[in-house]
Amino acid sequence: MKKIFIISLVGVLFSCSDPQLESGVNKSDFNEDIRPQDSMYDYVNSKWLRETEIPDDQLGWGSYMTLREESFQNQKKLIKELISNGATQESGSEESQIVNLYLSFMDREIVNNLGSEPIQADIERINEITSVDDIWEYFASSVIKGRSTPLYFAVYDDLKNPLDYTIYFGQNGLGLPDRDYYLEDKPHYVTAREEYPKYLENVFILAKLDNVNLRASNAFEVEHNLAQIQLSRTERRDPQKTYNPLDSSELDILTKEKFTIWLRGLKIDGYDRFIIESPSYLSELSELLGTISVEQWRDYLIARLVTGSSRALSDNFVEESFRFSKILTGREELPALWKRGVGLTNSVMGDALGKIYIKSYFPPEYKKRMTDLVNNLLFAFKVGIEELEWMSEETKIKALDKLDKLNVKIGYPEVWDDYEGLELRADDLFGNLKRAAEFEFLEAVEKLTEKVDRKKWAMSPQTVNAYFSPTKNEIVFPAAYLQPPNFIPSADDAVNYGAIGVTIGHEISHAFDDKGSQYDGDGKLNNWWSDQDRRIFDEKTKKLVDQYSKYEPVPGININGELTLGENIADLAGAKASFRAYKISLKGNRSPLIDGLTGEQRFIIGSAQSNRVKFRKEIEEMRVATDPHSPARFRIDGVLVNMEEFHQAFNTKEGDKLFRDVEDIIKIW
Repeated sequence: MKKIFIISLVGVLFSCSDPQLESGVNKSDFNEDIRPQDSMYDYVNSKWLRETEIPDDQLGWGSYMTLREESFQNQKKLIKELISNGATQESGSEESQIVNLYLSFMDREIVNNLGSEPIQADIERINEITSVDDIWEYFASSVIKGRSTPLYFAVYDDLKNPLDYTIYFGQNGLGLPDRDYYLEDKPHYVTAREEYPKYLENVFILAKLDNVNLRASNAFEVEHNLAQIQLSRTERRDPQKTYNPLDSSELDILTKEKFTIWLRGLKIDGYDRFIIESPSYLSELSELLGTISVEQWRDYLIARLVTGSSRALSDNFVEESFRFSKILTGREELPALWKRGVGLTNSVMGDALGKIYIKSYFPPEYKKRMTDLVNNLLFAFKVGIEELEWMSEETKIKALDKLDKLNVKIGYPEVWDDYEGLELRADDLFGNLKRAAEFEFLEAVEKLTEKVDRKKWAMSPQTVNAYFSPTKNEIVFPAAYLQPPNFIPSADDAVNYGAIGVTIGHEISHAFDDKGSQYDGDGKLNNWWSDQDRRIFDEKTKKLVDQYSKYEPVPGININGELTLGENIADLAGAKASFRAYKISLKGNRSPLIDGLTGEQRFIIGSAQSNRVKFRKEIEEMRVATDPHSPARFRIDGVLVNMEEFHQAFNTKEGDKLFRDVEDIIKIW
């Protein structure tokens, strides 16, 4: 669907002129001891942050978490209604599949009576491994069953031929959140490394294994070796570096003639083009398979099997898994059984549940409101590109072409996933997840004979999130994301443009961040820039890297400015585009003064309000290390220092912590 830009913003969501609209700003949350010119985030949110308690079963709390909680409650209600209406009797229907999967998780008597029995056959299979060839065969069988090994497998759009599917594979197989947990000596990492083998020992005992101390040590040693040969998260962000097309003969050379064993195990015939994330990783993995003993590899594979299967096993496995997760995340309480059941059901039957969800919770007017607002943001972004002083006209034309081709998807997909043939039983949780994984694998392989279906979504409608797909050149906003408090229907435009408007602008901006800008309007990894324009762009983004790398959200841990670059670009460009859209919506009129605040001030405050979030200390440390998003405080204050609009609205002066000279402001889009 080609995007048609509207020249006049007639479809604004909310009317600025309506005297009955409220400001949308909650002044009671303000901390008057902090000046907005020193930290807008703390001025708006520090009182809320101080007074808010994170629920025991949550990793953090904030506006997005409340939306997710509401979505979960709604999904639970829908599943309960299906059960009450006798969906289990509708053999083979999607409704019955949803119910059977949910009930299989909720019936803890059956699950607990089985204990470790469901994984015993797989443990025996691993214990039969006696050679490197056997290990490669097991890697393949694990892919089919959806289990973790040192190699991930995925079928996805070919980055340079985005209408075709292709096979991707690369590094995987660690039990800790990131390779740096094995390699760096930050206190949180050290604690995780010390506790992880103890966790493995405990789950090995539950799995009725002997020599648990030695087995745990062996498994950890294998993972430590894998971590040493893996790319960093920053390196993995580079689509050019990680796009390495090879055929099976070339891959056989890298793997000491073992790749054909893996491929044969996957039962993929007639396909000979693969994209490998890191050839060096594959080569070094092959070396490790020859130098680390088969016994150690067996213990590692058992560790991956047991820890990866915990959610489908008896409560003692679940509780042990949660005990270790507390060390990593600080979460105080295991989420309620029904929440975990809904989460699992959504992960397997997302689209089936989504069909029911939108009928109850996404009225047609929501989609129209969102469509209007997205169009406004697209137009504002178009104006921004046209006004760029640093970009040549030649590159501008191509940037505008990409923007014009950007596809917008709102609410729910036109084409839903089909679950025909997937057997789900109310009394077989472990079997359900095994069959679901095999079903998903076969569906993925079938895609290799088809063209990419651009009508399919990567998220279900009940997901509280949004995304940009570079190969499809599309932005997607699921239904659950488009509800209060993400936007406030009773509020004046300004705060809504500052909240959900900035989010929309953020997703649009991903098409033009350091990664997204490497893809053209047709979704092809292709350089459409002049050399000079790209050089200027890289110089500007380097300044943003340097800015964020100086921030220290956790004592002793700085933001990785390179890892977070894409999100930081999108935060800045999205905020500027949304502010521009808001100003255009005023049609030359002065913004209304409400509660003593101008529209420009309320826009900025609305953005700070919508980003309020409080995480546990442990999860904050993990996020700084692994999350491509900067912590919330810097997604506001780090953006505002680079917005002349903020400096004008709040009259910043030299000496203010957020003040920045005009010539030092980073301007990208």
